[in-house]
Amino acid sequence: MRQHTNAFDLLRLLGAGLVLWSHQYALMGLPETSVDPLRTTLGGLGVAIFFIITGYLNTQSAVRHGAVAPFLLSRAFRIYPAVIACVGFTVLLGAFVTPNIKTYFDFGLLSFIGKDTTLFTGIKAGVSHPVFAGNVLPNALNGSLWTLPYEVKLYVALAVCVAVLRHNPVVSLMVAGCSMFAMGMTALDTLWLQLLALFIVGCFVATVRRAANLAVAIVVLIGLAGFFAAMGHTLFASYLLLSAAVVSFGSVNVPKWSRPPLDLSYAIYLYAFPVQQLGAHLTKNFWVALVFSAAMTVLLALLSALLVEQPAQARQRDVRDWIAKTIIGRVRQKAFEGV
Repeated sequence: MRQHTNAFDLLRLLGAGLVLWSHQYALMGLPETSVDPLRTTLGGLGVAIFFIITGYLNTQSAVRHGAVAPFLLSRAFRIYPAVIACVGFTVLLGAFVTPNIKTYFDFGLLSFIGKDTTLFTGIKAGVSHPVFAGNVLPNALNGSLWTLPYEVKLYVALAVCVAVLRHNPVVSLMVAGCSMFAMGMTALDTLWLQLLALFIVGCFVATVRRAANLAVAIVVLIGLAGFFAAMGHTLFASYLLLSAAVVSFGSVNVPKWSRPPLDLSYAIYLYAFPVQQLGAHLTKNFWVALVFSAAMTVLLALLSALLVEQPAQARQRDVRDWIAKTIIGRVRQKAFEGV
């Protein structure tokens, strides 16, 4: 059972739900609801919530770990087992619905598997031949994975920054502030810069909270939002205000009955797209497809949490101890022998 008393799990569920809801429109050929202040859709808002929380919580986690390796190991065990299982499920799903099984198993499918299970070289959303015949995006297997390569790279960058700056919170604060200012002065016209800005703002809040407290961090965010809005950078000002709202609400202690016993948000995010493709393939009725997709996605997310993610987290400590005893132990032994 999860021991968190805050509302970040609820916010992650909200983010995953927004992505699922928005994608249901897109995959049925309907216009997605826009969120004008952020110049995105409801699905984009869900992704924004994810990246703010990721930057905020993982900065705290990286500081607690102190060293690069333990932090990155914990992130790897969080991300890769679930996404590898999801890719396997998606490949099998595609094999069942494809109109031509011979063309399905080609180099394009191998590229989909390779990219989407490693993530560092980007992802591949689908294959070269139609799979879901009659769908708006018949070749797409899983379009939601596009954010994961960015997330992985940001974890690596965060680990390095914390390792370098963790002994000097003032320098860390200055670097985070300068980075945020640079993001605000840049035209946020690419996905990378948008996600980077959201992540950095989350990191910035965690850094200010560490140097002072959360109330000060929120006041600083609101003040900076006013400054950037006055300078004409309304998009970045919106990011700052959204971050202030997300972190403020997420930090509130919520009643035990409202705390999810399992964090299903990541698995819901992973499985929703291929399941929604199947739903759109089976019926053109929006509400029937939505109910089917939501129910199936939650079921798969529950199975992922119980059969993949929790066992992987349990194995993480064993792997960390093994690394400490073998690799690190041998390095220390050789260093001692060389003295």
